[in-house]
Amino acid sequence: MSEKSTHTGYTRPGRTRSRWGRLGVAAVAVAAVTGLTLSGCSSSDDEASDSSSRVTLTIGDQVKSTQSLLEAAGELDNLPYDITWASFESGPPLLEAAGAGKVDFGGTGDVPPVFAQVGGAPIKIVGVQARTEPNDFLLVPDGSPARSIADLKGKKIAFAKGSSSHGLVLALLEQAGLEPDDIDATYLSPTEALSAFSSGQVDAWAVWNPYSTLGQAQAHAKVIADGAGLTTQQVYYLASDQALGDARKREALSDLLGRLTRANQWSVTHADEWVPIFSKLTKLPEPIARATFATGSGPLVPIGDEQIAKQQKLIDLFAGAGEIPRAPKAADYFDAQFNSAVTGAGVSG
Repeated sequence: MSEKSTHTGYTRPGRTRSRWGRLGVAAVAVAAVTGLTLSGCSSSDDEASDSSSRVTLTIGDQVKSTQSLLEAAGELDNLPYDITWASFESGPPLLEAAGAGKVDFGGTGDVPPVFAQVGGAPIKIVGVQARTEPNDFLLVPDGSPARSIADLKGKKIAFAKGSSSHGLVLALLEQAGLEPDDIDATYLSPTEALSAFSSGQVDAWAVWNPYSTLGQAQAHAKVIADGAGLTTQQVYYLASDQALGDARKREALSDLLGRLTRANQWSVTHADEWVPIFSKLTKLPEPIARATFATGSGPLVPIGDEQIAKQQKLIDLFAGAGEIPRAPKAADYFDAQFNSAVTGAGVSG
């Protein structure tokens, strides 16, 4: 993660001045979902408050998803604290940064917290988004005869180790009565896997959106399985223990979760407005942005027994496959102190 950041005021999407190059769709899309950058924001440039009295949250983000959603929904207006954004390609490095105290808060899929908990990372799940559709997919080339993971026995399947798609692969193997050793697991980041899949170096690819839609659009991939009924379909917002131990940051986190709850509701009721904004801010072509929204949307819900039980089932899956040395109690990694921020923003349990 870059150690440099800048603090700049936000400009509403309608006022943003952009300069678009003549890159191809694939180049633009891949560039939009790679790399690690830091950028700062505050509620306004002309705010009169003393910056030394304001707390700053460092928020980990993927594909600018959190930042752009809050911005589009107007939830970055009048912030009583400052935000520094740290962009990551996937959940594992985001949580690694949080565990090291470099990130206060961030969102990931359901699997990265499993490894973080087993590793003793000082982080807690403080918010849950319940997705309405599966967001992890198993892809094969368009000409492949494979129709299920059973047809891929002994074949190379690419996925990011410790990612939500890792969980999809394990769940599909269990469902098919296969063992993890029955496939040739090839651990690659999403962008590495896209290249390997496109060049025929792997037989299949398990990944989430927007990469799944990119694979279909650019590498002639087809979906043969998804996580419906197999994965938790939960997205987690986590905070570092260091941030949770700071009273001012706790107050800021409570406010932030309320804003995220409202922003998620806004995106559903204003999808036709949100998707073009998301496409422009992330530089994803609009069809890919729309597909990403369709599988990635869902409300924030209070943390309760149902959410914890789903995560425990996932932990047990990884332990049973020998991917982790033990199955910790999921409940020990959840912190429900911000439930009132979610319910207060209009979501009921």
